[in-house]
Amino acid sequence: MQTFKNEAIINPDILVWARESAGFRVEEAAKKAQLKSDKLVACEHGEQRLTITQLRKLSNVYKRPLAFFYLPKPPEPEIDSSIQDFRRLNVGEEKQFSPELRVEIRKIKYRREVAIEMFKELEIEIPVFRLRTTSDSNVVEVGSQIRNFLEINQKHQAEIKNEYEALNYWREAVEAKGILVFQATLNIDEMRGLSIAEFPLPIILVNRERVVKARIFTILHELTHIMLRSVGVCDLETQSKIEVFCNAVAGEVLVPSEWLSKTEIYNQNRREEDWNKEAIWQLADYFSVSREVILRRLLTNQKISQSFYQSKRYQWLKDYEKSQNTHTDKKSSGFAPPHTDAISKVGKNFTRLVVNSYYQNKIGLSEVSDYLGVKTKHLPKIEQAVFGSMKNRS
Repeated sequence: MQTFKNEAIINPDILVWARESAGFRVEEAAKKAQLKSDKLVACEHGEQRLTITQLRKLSNVYKRPLAFFYLPKPPEPEIDSSIQDFRRLNVGEEKQFSPELRVEIRKIKYRREVAIEMFKELEIEIPVFRLRTTSDSNVVEVGSQIRNFLEINQKHQAEIKNEYEALNYWREAVEAKGILVFQATLNIDEMRGLSIAEFPLPIILVNRERVVKARIFTILHELTHIMLRSVGVCDLETQSKIEVFCNAVAGEVLVPSEWLSKTEIYNQNRREEDWNKEAIWQLADYFSVSREVILRRLLTNQKISQSFYQSKRYQWLKDYEKSQNTHTDKKSSGFAPPHTDAISKVGKNFTRLVVNSYYQNKIGLSEVSDYLGVKTKHLPKIEQAVFGSMKNRS
């Protein structure tokens, strides 16, 4: 094959690997890179070559640096087979991870490697997560075990003022025990939560498209998966034995049976039809959880029937869809400042590791920007947000 000056001389197997690992079909990748499908197929077969410009476009599509395509051979698979897909409703049914989800899985696994390295460089002992359970365990006992392990204070939980304070309270409690909790914005139909049980520092990924209080439930659902050492992509709708158990435990952690049974609203002699919107909202506010969590707890404790639960939940979903369609200014008024957004994605513990590593000359500013996904001009505000002041940094 004749070589031209602006051609990219690369191993065709790298092209195939990069496309497949990114989750694209040939037609999808070619369209995004403004190539003809026949051209991409020919290049993957080694019959033609891409220009440097074309390769650069593909590198943007596959989210790979240009230098990656000049490797001598493809690397090992990045999406580990241990990452199960709990969205499968029937045996043999497959759902391929989207390119967007694949990118996020790469990111969180990369951040975990970075965190482990920074712990070593800073000579800080990595917290070890050792909790385990089985899906046959008593839900109330497991819930109590988790609350004690996370050092959740009933008084503090009751004093939480708003949903974001509640999310931070639970997230930081989990992170403090040696789990990395990340957030990403993904298609809500594909993923509610994801967990990877690699030790040390197992990972939880939460979808920011979910409402805030629902994300708290997801964190605890995925925490239970890690305890089971049965982890993967969840939509929280699949009713397998493991998913039902994880849902029940998450509900017990957030709304302990003992605490719930002592509330005045719960103890009133209510018929099923008496559990109206106002009563459910009062309990949800008291425990700083979503109303669906309360609905689940009422179902678990046989205060309501399965049909009542389904009808209420269906109505809430319809109300939510209606509100999304009528409040067109929702997203335009909800943008967070860059430093807040960065911390929201990677968590305060990971952010502190990065900032401390920078100030102890273990990493440079470019690495800070890379690890936190934000421009370095926002570093002072990030530092203020996670440490409060310079003297609190250690």
